[in-house]
Amino acid sequence: LPHTPHSATATTKIQNIMTMTLSPPPNETEEIAHSHRTQRDDSSDVLELPSSSPDDASSGPLVRLALQKRTLPSWVADQFEGWGERVSLPEWDADEKISLEEHDDNDNDFLCSGDDDYRQNNGWKGTDLCHSLTSPVRISHYAIQYKDNGGVGTKLTGVAHFTPNAESHSGYCHGGSMTAAMDDVIGGTSFFVTGQCVPWSGFTAQVNVSLRRPIPVGSYLKIVGEITKTEGRKVWISSCLVCGNDDNEVYCTAEGLAILKK
Repeated sequence: LPHTPHSATATTKIQNIMTMTLSPPPNETEEIAHSHRTQRDDSSDVLELPSSSPDDASSGPLVRLALQKRTLPSWVADQFEGWGERVSLPEWDADEKISLEEHDDNDNDFLCSGDDDYRQNNGWKGTDLCHSLTSPVRISHYAIQYKDNGGVGTKLTGVAHFTPNAESHSGYCHGGSMTAAMDDVIGGTSFFVTGQCVPWSGFTAQVNVSLRRPIPVGSYLKIVGEITKTEGRKVWISSCLVCGNDDNEVYCTAEGLAILKK
């Protein structure tokens, strides 16, 4: 699909998203080898902006905005071509980087539908839980590989960045962030069951998650959903979170059921 580079700055986009306070990331406690495999990145920028209402007595303190500046691991560029056709949805594209380069941190290097207010103008009330600049677990670079015109074996693959906003135990991410990621890829995979992308054509009805190992804050993992069975409006999907460099290093698995709309 054609993509138009995003013209707004990250500061402008973040002003229209949400405000939050971000605690400093935990001290590095993981082994260097593990850090290399998962490509941890605990860095973040806190943008300080004046309150929008200077006449308001509460406008004295600066608003703290947590913007996670990502450094995509090299395995994304190495593997992406083999994942299939890149997925582009206008409700996600304003926060989706075009580049696959490991150290590309250009604030303007984002996909965009040409309408910065697409979500607001089409019924959404806020930002996507897993596909925005401030998502606790930020999922991006989805690509689809069809099998039998969307049947069993059709696979959706992407990148899941577990940011400091997903933290639970010191230095590790909340199990709920892992479950949210599984929900996202299960529901997203069901969009392709007809052999073409039909966004929001189905919804997740059931997710059975197995948390295999803790995820260190800042990790980049590969997320995969695969159609395993279809029956009428029901679509069964298996999903997982694995190390980008080693599919055998599994952090989470799930079996899910999505229901297609009538």
